[in-house]
Amino acid sequence: MTTELLASVVITTYNRADALAVSLDALGRQTVPATGYEILVTDDGSTDATQAVLELAAKTVPCALRTFRQTNNAGISAGRNVAMRHARGRYIVMVSDDMIVPEDFLARHVETLERFPRHWVVGGFRQLDTLTATPFGRYLDRLERGYDEARKARSVAPGVWEMTVPTARNMSLPRCDLERTGLFDEQFRSACEDQDLAHRARDAGIEFLYNDAITCVHNDQVADLPRFCHQQRRFGHDGVLFCAKRPEIHGDFAVLRANRPIAPGDGLALRAKKAAKGALARDAVLERLPGVVAGVERLPVPDPLLFRLYRAVSALYIMRGVREGLDVVRQREGNEAADRLGRRTRV
Repeated sequence: MTTELLASVVITTYNRADALAVSLDALGRQTVPATGYEILVTDDGSTDATQAVLELAAKTVPCALRTFRQTNNAGISAGRNVAMRHARGRYIVMVSDDMIVPEDFLARHVETLERFPRHWVVGGFRQLDTLTATPFGRYLDRLERGYDEARKARSVAPGVWEMTVPTARNMSLPRCDLERTGLFDEQFRSACEDQDLAHRARDAGIEFLYNDAITCVHNDQVADLPRFCHQQRRFGHDGVLFCAKRPEIHGDFAVLRANRPIAPGDGLALRAKKAAKGALARDAVLERLPGVVAGVERLPVPDPLLFRLYRAVSALYIMRGVREGLDVVRQREGNEAADRLGRRTRV
């Protein structure tokens, strides 16, 4: 008979060996007894030193550490699903591979789950202090702080809020709830997998809480514009697939309206903006933009102007990702389904 543990920590990782090593070390220093939890890591097709990091961690981390290796990179949803199918904990705690957790991380997640039944719990994170030494680091820090505040809704206890949009980067839930919700939808390789699961959780009567006492350090060791922009492209792609899955709720999403091809009903200003962005959102241009921005950063340009430049550049990558996502929907479901996305609903 398999003995149930208190918690199973689930991580999926891809070519983040240095950050993963620090994260596993912190997860091994919990106030919860080592016999009460396990760490499950899916190596999602890494080609760096990830396997060596996992082999060393298996000898040094005091709790049980189980690893699973994907031959090819299948995306974050598939990686998490592999680990969750093998979880033995009463609670599942998901955390990104670049989070440095405090010693009471698991204890606080479990305490909050038991204090608020029928809820899943989300924690926050703060950036590395060194991140704000650069203009782009300050831009990322501002974005993340704004996102943290925007997702807080009604306060239910000191430091605990109902939340609007959950994130699986630092989230816990009773494992038995997955029998009602199912696992992650593996079409979402980079983004929206948590929002999709949240829909199913709410349909099952589950709500979400944000506890700012469960705050990790985001050990983002490659916080640069090129990586961020490619991430935004993937987010744009998966965002379209998410909207296509629930068109009655998200089919008129503003990002779709702003980035889909020019359509009847677009005003002159929107048409002009789409035409300009479409001309720039091509590989030949996108490949050169980070170098152009790096040159501007060497000039005495104030942060507010640089922030506008970062937004403009990342918006081009989002447009490219949205167009690619629409192509996928068109191939799967036909032109009519793709063309409906992003159209304003008219009475």
